[in-house]
Amino acid sequence: MKIEKIKELLEKSGAFAWRITDTVTKGWEFYFIRHSLDQNRSKDIENIQITVYVLSDDKKSVGTASADMGPDETPEYVELTIKDLIYQASLVQDAYYELKAPAINEVPALEDADINKISGDFIDTMKNLEEDDEAFVNSYEIFVSSITRRIVTSTGIDITEKYPVSLLETVVNAKNRDHEIEFYNLYDSGLCLKDDIRKNIASTMKHGRNRLNAEKTPSLEKYDVVFSSDDAVRIYEFFKDALDIAYICMKYSPLEKGKEVVPGIKGDKVTMKAVKNLPGSSQNREVDSEGSPIRDEVLMEDGIPKAFHGSTRFSYYMGEKDTFILSNYEVSGGTHTSEELLKGPVLECVYFSDFQVDTLTGDIFGEIRLAYLHEADGSVKPVTGGSVSGNLRMLMMDMKMSEDRTRYDNALIPTYTRLSGVTVTGAE
Repeated sequence: MKIEKIKELLEKSGAFAWRITDTVTKGWEFYFIRHSLDQNRSKDIENIQITVYVLSDDKKSVGTASADMGPDETPEYVELTIKDLIYQASLVQDAYYELKAPAINEVPALEDADINKISGDFIDTMKNLEEDDEAFVNSYEIFVSSITRRIVTSTGIDITEKYPVSLLETVVNAKNRDHEIEFYNLYDSGLCLKDDIRKNIASTMKHGRNRLNAEKTPSLEKYDVVFSSDDAVRIYEFFKDALDIAYICMKYSPLEKGKEVVPGIKGDKVTMKAVKNLPGSSQNREVDSEGSPIRDEVLMEDGIPKAFHGSTRFSYYMGEKDTFILSNYEVSGGTHTSEELLKGPVLECVYFSDFQVDTLTGDIFGEIRLAYLHEADGSVKPVTGGSVSGNLRMLMMDMKMSEDRTRYDNALIPTYTRLSGVTVTGAE
């Protein structure tokens, strides 16, 4: 069904407000075993999401409900769906808020979304890796999509943008005479970043070889730990989530503009910036999912919140009229070189079976799959097993960050992050 017909039905429905999001995804999927193509398929999917808002009789509260549907539904079906959504929304009692008015009318294509070219770049990159009998790519899957998204609202927003989204999943194996291990990695991006892929897979192969000869992690009690892989993103997501205006509104986050996150920090302080366009990211957008324009903006400077990000609803509650839902972000580099942060004694964790940072409490926990124990004399040995734990609210007091940075999809963060006083439980 055409969007114009859905608009007509919504305008007649009596809903206080509404939003339509029409998403068309065209793409290719490839499945390889070693470097032999096992299967591939194309996809061409359209999904239409309708969201309605209902105002209470006393005009003090608003309810909302959403439904997804395909493009071939009949007008009768859509009309019944809208009526059902209005009923569902009437059962919800959120404090009154309003949708935003349009701020921009049109956007350019952010990046070349030629799925044939992007797919070819991925395949060529994967077929030209340096492998051997000890470490090699066991299998990989490539997903490349060109997405066209149109957002239409009752307040006058009507904007369409097109962008690429890619995903590469790899399984790297390493083996010797005694045993064999595998590492699974997932790489999100917009376009195919050839150099990044080669570098990451080469690093994974190196780690695989070292894992074959790793010793058990000793019990180190309170120790300095360096995070030097994509798991470090979880650390900075703690700050990102604390700056979400929903967390501020619901008192999950204690942050206030102009006040230090934690007074008396001795180490590097976090400076975080929202970024509209981060080269290589799969999240490059002109507008967020509600149609609000995305822009570059400093959210935190030297550990002091400057601005919040988040949805229209909670922004309205907090009196913040110009926010947006975050897509990309970057964290400024710290004051230390990589060599300084890896100077022993320190445990550098490069692979976890699982690593978590609790958004609300700041508690961290990770099961070590591979780490490097850097001794004071400069020697380094691979270790495995055991775990790390602690609380980020306390550990950030002496957090050290490297000057150089690494991008993990929509996050650009310091390459090395060193925390002092982490509890390291051994595998012995």
